[in-house]
Amino acid sequence: MARVAVFNMEIVGTVNPVLPVVAELVKQGCDVRYYLSKDTFAKDVADLGANVYKFDDFFPRWAELLESKEEAAWLSAHYPEGVPEPSASGVPMRMLYYSLPAGVCLGRRLLETWSSWRPDIVLYNCMLLHPYLAARKLGIPTCSFSTYPGPGTPMHLYALKPQEREAFDQSLAQSPGLRPANEIAKEFFGVDVFESQLLCRFFSPDRNLVFSIPELQGVVEKHQEKRLVSSSFRWVGSTDPELSGREPRVAAEPEAGDEPWLVPAGVKVIVVSLGSMTVDSRWEAPEHVSSTGFVTGRQFSQRLWSELIEFFGHRSDVRVILAVGPKEEAVEMLGELPPNVVARRYLDQVAALSHADVFVTHGGFNSIKEGILLAVPMVVVPFCVDQPTNGEAIERQKAGLCFPDLLATPRGELTAAVERSFCEEFRRRSGELGEALRAAGGAPAAAEACLSLLSERASAGGA
Repeated sequence: MARVAVFNMEIVGTVNPVLPVVAELVKQGCDVRYYLSKDTFAKDVADLGANVYKFDDFFPRWAELLESKEEAAWLSAHYPEGVPEPSASGVPMRMLYYSLPAGVCLGRRLLETWSSWRPDIVLYNCMLLHPYLAARKLGIPTCSFSTYPGPGTPMHLYALKPQEREAFDQSLAQSPGLRPANEIAKEFFGVDVFESQLLCRFFSPDRNLVFSIPELQGVVEKHQEKRLVSSSFRWVGSTDPELSGREPRVAAEPEAGDEPWLVPAGVKVIVVSLGSMTVDSRWEAPEHVSSTGFVTGRQFSQRLWSELIEFFGHRSDVRVILAVGPKEEAVEMLGELPPNVVARRYLDQVAALSHADVFVTHGGFNSIKEGILLAVPMVVVPFCVDQPTNGEAIERQKAGLCFPDLLATPRGELTAAVERSFCEEFRRRSGELGEALRAAGGAPAAAEACLSLLSERASAGGA
């Protein structure tokens, strides 16, 4: 029985694609230990037959973690005055910065826990460093996974121009606050992180799973490409290609019996969803980078919703369905809505998209996959991280249109694009991409790619 250790970000968008892979590993007889710092997803994991193991996470607890007595003492030889604050502000930049010092601390802790249960394979989200470091120290094969379309997605550097990203990564490698942590990684784990990796893009030299298809990948920049020469990537598409819900799909429950997408014949349905970051966790955070300045989730949402209501309100041939999230202010901000516009805190997005003519989306990759699996044309209005690259891919593949700078877009252009998206060409191309996702193998292919590392190592004499 193979022992598989699983490490992931504790966010709905990263958990959902991985649960079917965990289920497949359990089905194949593996002893799966899934590491979680909170109880949010514990039941969903346990219901699959995997074991939940409580373990700390660095996001967003980096300050608390590094200031603890245990970690401060261990780091003191390299950081006599503690880990300094980064010069850049904002959650994405802080996540990049702290991934290394927090990673070496958590990696050391992992080694202690593995003294009594040592995994045969480590399956980890490529944004996490500590599972990779601990596995390399012990010579355990690793398999990273990416819930966005793999290398070529700048993630935390999305706001920088492509020509600026290499210089930024180089500046991180020279940062006085990070060089000591890299020395620890070299001395304690035998890994030169800056030589072999880019921060929060910790791909494995053994194997990497991408829950996508190559058609949706962005351009891989040369300074990243040279670090991936020896890496193996498996594009496994969607892990729930039929959107069946047979595996747990972690999400808030909509109201029972509420189906505003059921409309008379001839009425077009526009489903609008901006993702939990935009309408919840980043509601008051200036996370979106526009040419007009930094923009909060509230400002972004208000700009989009107001235009859609202004241009489509009171039309008898269109139904607009807004997913507005949990903030009371969002509902108040909308005021009295026209009769053909409905707002819901939560939607059963799959059910809604099954009846949609156009999907206006932030471009989170789970939403993108649901859209193309259901052959829905998309208008993408990216907010942050991987979303701009995902939107560019949808436009490049002619499955929809993308507006990377919504706040700088003249009013009326977005709604004109929605009108243009009521077309068979976009729907046909979206469906073709969906078929490619289905054909890529899904959860069984992901589990096989992961477990084959053991047989390959045995054949090479490394077992």
